[in-house]
Amino acid sequence: MKINEITKVLQPLGGRMIDAEADIKYLLTDSREMLIEPQATLFFAILTEHRDGAAFIQELIQKGVKNFVFSTHSKHKEELKSCFSANLFEVENVIDSLQALAAYKRSLYPDLPVIAITGSNGKTIVKEWLYQLLKEDFIITRSPKSYNSQIGVPLSVWQIDDNTQLGIFEAGISQLGEMAKLERIIRPTMGVVTYIGSEHGENFESIEQKRQEKMLLFSNCKVIIEEPTHQNIRTCAAVLRQLGYEEEQINRMLLLKTHETVLEVDLQALNRNVQYFRSKLKPETKLVCMVKAFAYGAGHVEVSKSLQQSRGADYFAVAVADEAAELRQSGVELPIIVMDPELTALKTIIENNAEPNISSFALLQDFMQAVSQAGLENYPIHIKIDSGMHRLGFESADIEKLLKILNSQHLVRVSSAFSHLATADEACWDEFTKQQIEYFSICSKQLQAGLPYKILRHILNSAGIERFAQYQYDMCRLGIGMYGFSAVGEKLENVCTLRTTILSVKTVRAGESIGYGRHTFLNEDRQIAVVPIGYADGFDRRLGNYGGEVIVRQKRCPVVGNVCMDLAMIDVTDTDAQVGDEAIIFGDKLPIEELATKLGTITYEILTSISRRVKRIYLN
Repeated sequence: MKINEITKVLQPLGGRMIDAEADIKYLLTDSREMLIEPQATLFFAILTEHRDGAAFIQELIQKGVKNFVFSTHSKHKEELKSCFSANLFEVENVIDSLQALAAYKRSLYPDLPVIAITGSNGKTIVKEWLYQLLKEDFIITRSPKSYNSQIGVPLSVWQIDDNTQLGIFEAGISQLGEMAKLERIIRPTMGVVTYIGSEHGENFESIEQKRQEKMLLFSNCKVIIEEPTHQNIRTCAAVLRQLGYEEEQINRMLLLKTHETVLEVDLQALNRNVQYFRSKLKPETKLVCMVKAFAYGAGHVEVSKSLQQSRGADYFAVAVADEAAELRQSGVELPIIVMDPELTALKTIIENNAEPNISSFALLQDFMQAVSQAGLENYPIHIKIDSGMHRLGFESADIEKLLKILNSQHLVRVSSAFSHLATADEACWDEFTKQQIEYFSICSKQLQAGLPYKILRHILNSAGIERFAQYQYDMCRLGIGMYGFSAVGEKLENVCTLRTTILSVKTVRAGESIGYGRHTFLNEDRQIAVVPIGYADGFDRRLGNYGGEVIVRQKRCPVVGNVCMDLAMIDVTDTDAQVGDEAIIFGDKLPIEELATKLGTITYEILTSISRRVKRIYLN
C-alpha cells in the first residue's frame, strides 16, 4: 500500500512526508523484531505509561526504516524534527491509528470470508487446528502465534492480501470496550466461541458480563458456532460442517488431526514468572535466561524472542554453538553465552557473535587462536570458576596463571566470571552452598583485581535467587524457575501443558490383557482409550501399567498396559470419553512435579524429554 494512501487513513496532525510513493508491506510495533524489508516497513511508535516507541526511531533509521507514526504527546517529538530522511506522521493516538489502518485494509476485501475466534481458553489451538485442516483447500491468512490483543489483531489483519481466500483470526480482551474495536478490524463472517471462564476476568464484574463483551465480536456475523462441550476437536468439526464439508470427509480430516500431540507453551505466564524472580533482585542486576536444551523443551527460538520483546532478559545462555546460531538466524540480538563450547564449533560461535564459557587453559588457547584467525580483538568470553561442584572450571590456584595469559594479549576480554551452585534448592546443604559462594567470591575478586577493566560476576541460579538473593552480585541466571517451579513453594504460573487426543475407545472384557508383554490384566469389563503419545514423544514407559495418569474430562484416568513407542492406553471407564476428546498429560491440574516424583526424577528431565516431533503451540 502506498504511503500517500495510508496518510489518507491516518489523517496525521503533522509531520513530514518526503516520499509519497513508498510502498508499505510490513507493520512494526517492536523495534527489536527482525526486519525483512526495512524500506517497506511502517513503524508505529506506541506510547504507553512506561515506554515511548519514538525513542527507537533514530535506531531504526540507521537500520534502513524510513516510515514512522508517532504520538503528538511523545517527549521525543522535538528530536524527530532532525530526521530529514524519513516519512514522519504525528497522530493523537498511535494504537488507534494502527487499528484504523488495519480496518481500512480489511475493507478492501469486503467479500473475503473471515472466521473470528474468541473465548477464555482454546483460541489458539482451534485456530491452528482449523489452519491445518483447511490449508490444502484455501490460501489462509491467520493470526501469528497468539496475536489477539488490541495491537496483535491489527498486525494480523494487515497480512490479508489479494491471494487470501480465507481469514482466521483470534481476538482476546481484558476490559470493557475493547471488543467493538476488534470487530471493526476483523469484520468476521463466521464466529467461533471456545470455553469462556473466569480466566483474565479481573476487569469484569462477572463471567456473564465478560461473555457479553466477547460476543460483540460477532455483531455482524451470519453464523456463530459454540459447541456445547467446548471440546476443541468438536468445535473444529462444527466449523467444517458450516463450510460445507461432508460428514465422511470431516471424519477423515479429523482422524488425521487427532493424531497430533502438542505442547502448549504460555509465553505470558513465562514472562510473569520472570518478573517474579526479577522482583527479588536489585534494578541494576542483570539476568541471564537459560534457553539451552531447546529452552528446556519449550522451544528456544520462541521463548528467546518473547523474552527479548518483553525485555525480560539481558543475556541468553545456550549449551552449544548450534543453538546460538539458530537464535541469531531467528532475529535474537541480545548477547548469547555458549555454556559448553565444542572445539569443532569455535568458528560457529564467532560467526554468530556468541560468547563462550572458558573453563580450561586448553580451551582458552584454542579460542584465542580461533579469534586470531578471524582477525578480531577483545572478543568477549566468560570465565568459569569451579567452586565445589567439580565439573568444569578454574580453581583458585589457577587464577595467577590465568591473569598472566589474559593480560598478555588483546584477542579476548573477560565479560564475566561465574560459577555453579550444586545444592541451592536443598536447605540441608546450605552450609556447603555458602562455602561455594565464599570460594567464588575470593576467586572472582582475585580475577577482578588483576584485570584493568570491570567484569560481571554471577553464581545464583533460580533457587539461588529465591534463597540467597543477598549474593546476587552483578548478574543471575534463571532457568527452571521461568517455567513455574519455585524452590521455596511460591505459587508460580504453569507454562507448559502437554495435550493429546483420544484416537479410539473400546470395551475390553474381564480377563483380557492390554498392550505388549501382557503386563496389565483386567478384573472386569473396562473402557480403554488409545492416545497418540508414546515413549518416542517423551512419555516415559514407567508410567504404564498403572504407574501414571492423564486427565480426561476433568477426571484422572490410569495408564494401562506398556507405553508403546507412539501410543499409550488409558482406562476411561469412569468418564464419558469419546474419540476426539482431549487428554492432558501434564499441566495445571496434573503438575510436572507430581510426574517427576512418580518417576523418581526431576522436572528438568520431564520437560527436556519431550521430543521435537511434538508440535509446540505458543500462547502470547
